[in-house]
Amino acid sequence: MHLPLSFDLTDRKVVLIGGGKAALEKFVQLAKTPCELKIITPRFNDDFNAALEKKTTAKLHIELRKFNDGDIDGAFMVFSAIDDTDTAERIFQLCRARGILINSADDRARCDFYTNAVIERGSIQVAVSSGGRFAGLSAVLRRHLEALIPAELDQEWEKIFALRERALALQSVSEKKSVITNIVRELEQKYFARRSDTKTPEKNT
Repeated sequence: MHLPLSFDLTDRKVVLIGGGKAALEKFVQLAKTPCELKIITPRFNDDFNAALEKKTTAKLHIELRKFNDGDIDGAFMVFSAIDDTDTAERIFQLCRARGILINSADDRARCDFYTNAVIERGSIQVAVSSGGRFAGLSAVLRRHLEALIPAELDQEWEKIFALRERALALQSVSEKKSVITNIVRELEQKYFARRSDTKTPEKNT
């Protein structure tokens, strides 16, 4: 059993090693965070180069060369996404020795944590994980779950958060709980309630 966590990467140094498809998948998620993202690779594939042209929240530092041991100095976490197994093992051992969290793409034995398939709806994130066993399955589940969460709810979430903040300012504890409970109930009924008029046909006896 793994413990799902969300990291605040604001101004944290994150190192991504690789420039291929696996590295791109990590980059797409990391680019949305306010981290200091250092990318080490001799070359990028075409899709990665295209992704680098887009605006990112992360502060990028790109070095087109092979990995050196000192590249992970001061890193909070490292993402290794390379085909060279010897180098991948060296990176893993360096991170372990220095107490740095590491994720090695498609290599559970060299992972301290796993990335998830994520559904984003404004400030809301829903993560799906197979514990590093089958990323493709997580992606399929994510696509189906996306259909259950309306995309137009982004502004609705902000209204709900504002209502909750106002509720927390109330003096009465019981009133706070009542207001917050009603907010959640109304949201659930409005967007997620099952149709009560759908009944399972009775079988003939």
